[in-house]
Amino acid sequence: MAEDAARELDAAGATAEVVPADVLDAGEVRRRAAGGAAALGVRNAILLAAGVVANLVLARLLTPADFGLVALGQTLVLVGGYLSSGGIGIALVGRREAPARRELEAVLGIQLAAASALAVLFALATIPFGRDGAVVALMLATLPLSTLRLPQGIALERELSFRTIATVDVVELLAQYTWALATVAAGAGVWGLASAVVVRGVAGAIAMVRLSEIGWVRPRLAWAEVRPLLGFGARFQAVAGVGVARDQALNAGIAAIAGISTLGVWALAFRVMQVPLLLFTTLYRVSYPAMARLLAAGRDPGPAIERGIALTGVAIAALVVGIAAGAPALVPALLGDRWDEVPPILGLGAIALMITCPISAATVGWLYAAGDPGTVLRAFAVHAVLWLGVALALLEPVGPAAIGIGWIAGAVGDATVLGLAAARRAGARVGRRLAFPLAAALAAGGAGWAVSSTAETVPAGLAGLALGEGVLLAVLLVGANHVVRDAIALAREGVREAGA
Repeated sequence: MAEDAARELDAAGATAEVVPADVLDAGEVRRRAAGGAAALGVRNAILLAAGVVANLVLARLLTPADFGLVALGQTLVLVGGYLSSGGIGIALVGRREAPARRELEAVLGIQLAAASALAVLFALATIPFGRDGAVVALMLATLPLSTLRLPQGIALERELSFRTIATVDVVELLAQYTWALATVAAGAGVWGLASAVVVRGVAGAIAMVRLSEIGWVRPRLAWAEVRPLLGFGARFQAVAGVGVARDQALNAGIAAIAGISTLGVWALAFRVMQVPLLLFTTLYRVSYPAMARLLAAGRDPGPAIERGIALTGVAIAALVVGIAAGAPALVPALLGDRWDEVPPILGLGAIALMITCPISAATVGWLYAAGDPGTVLRAFAVHAVLWLGVALALLEPVGPAAIGIGWIAGAVGDATVLGLAAARRAGARVGRRLAFPLAAALAAGGAGWAVSSTAETVPAGLAGLALGEGVLLAVLLVGANHVVRDAIALAREGVREAGA
């Protein structure tokens, strides 16, 4: 499968009048990747804060039914975007040769046509639903609009210019919320909230075209140039598809076996775990183009994979230990006893993230860059099957904690597939690099959990959190001082690069 993907990428390169790419040395790749991660981190913080404030205001002006209708429209937009993209442009991000402009035109042409067709098809399906259907149809107009920024995004990701991407993301979000707040306050109701999605698509496309060096790219239908990209793109998209299917099957299974209340418990726990997952997804996104540039420069990926595991392990540990250590006391103290089943899921989920996040963040980008999305797909499939199988089988006898147990099982399966690939093909010592931060997190989280479990009060929770983080820092400074110093230096370098 890897050889087939490599041949597809080579064929893709042969279809273009290739413009030689600038070869970046390892230091420049490190600098740009750190800056990109920092820029995306700042973006995530801004988006989260703006979203919380705007939605609190909008919630006072609109009804739950309005929010539900827009949520349905956004779901259709996400599905349409997933179906129309097909992942055909992603091969150009990791390819050694820079894409020719006509390739970018062809990719844009095919995806714009697909997005437009799906928008029209979905919109026609909403006609029987009257006013509600018209609201959803309006939101679907953003599908082709969002596609217009694709060529610029490919070029920016190839060059690790995530600061520009983050800027565009912030611009379009602020445009969306500004429009929504103004129009809803003026009396437009749900139409203001729905049209804000379209405004976001327009603002993002304009900002991307203006800020990108390649400017406007005209769409062009040229199937012959896109066809060689389909194999890689299909497997890349399949990874996301597995994740979506897993999440929906897990939600449906929980509701069917344990009821809506247990599903609500899981939903809250998963929302809390979005904090470390935001860091993970940031590193995950940067790793593919960064590894592609390292491989283009002829660098050995093994040391980069090992370093990535160690650094991500330290960063993730700092977040999950705080969550797990304070959960037994803080969740019931702040939210009430009805949420007592959330802390066990958080504790077990923290272990799962410590197992899978460092290895995934360090290896998935490398596998994509090496033309092997098939291994990533197998890892995600194993993760999904194990999580679903274990969680749903244990849910009735064990209770909600079974979700966390299944999460750990899936994480072990995912890490095993990816770790074996990295060890076999890149000589990376995956287990050795993960062992120490994992052991440190388990010890620190366990100590904090023990203290936090003594009383369901805020002081007890804060004491457990402080102890957990203190133990983690002490253990890391003693046993992995060089990794901590490297992480701090990289964070500073990223902040400087992002602000340059």
